[in-house]
Amino acid sequence: MTLAAASRSEIMMPAMGCGSLDLLALRLDIASDLVHEMSACLSEDEHQRARGLVRERDRRRFVATRGHLRHILASKLGIPPSDVELEYGPQGKPRLSSRMPSKELRFGISRSEDLAIVALSNTREIGVDIEAVHPIAEADDIAALCFSVPEYESLRSLTPQERVEGFFRRWTRLEAISKAIGCGLGQLVASDEGDWEALTFVPEPGYIGTVVFQKS
Repeated sequence: MTLAAASRSEIMMPAMGCGSLDLLALRLDIASDLVHEMSACLSEDEHQRARGLVRERDRRRFVATRGHLRHILASKLGIPPSDVELEYGPQGKPRLSSRMPSKELRFGISRSEDLAIVALSNTREIGVDIEAVHPIAEADDIAALCFSVPEYESLRSLTPQERVEGFFRRWTRLEAISKAIGCGLGQLVASDEGDWEALTFVPEPGYIGTVVFQKS
């Protein structure tokens, strides 16, 4: 199987019907030969980041994520994946280099366990976050610290069975906004929430994600 065919087969949710927004869900636990082929198009900086990960599984998933991203961006730009140039904001948010053919293309990426999401837009700034849904012992403390008062109270009003999913719906929205703004994980900026439209989605059972895009 060629890398292009494999990449197509790994895309589970090829689009989301929301105007200029494309949302792609990608599997990360792929065959070794495809990981090796994807590795060939990564930059030296990306190779260094992969080598810095302790666990082999995490290294493979990082390479798969960046390889998928490069192939998706390359297909939009009409260039080879290895020619995709990325720049990073002060908090590490990736964006296309000003030397790329289409500086207007905006993208966001998030991964959790063996799933990654790439969101793309030609018109507006964008951010995305996904999480595997599972109970977190500190969820109530995190919610009290990070959520607005109405959000926290609405979460507390849910049944215990609903609360796990409810927490991640609210958390992925805040993280997606944080990533869109470029303020970094754990540095959520609640005052800017009104500038963003949000869509929550379920790429597959056991995961929840939110994509946000700037209001026009």
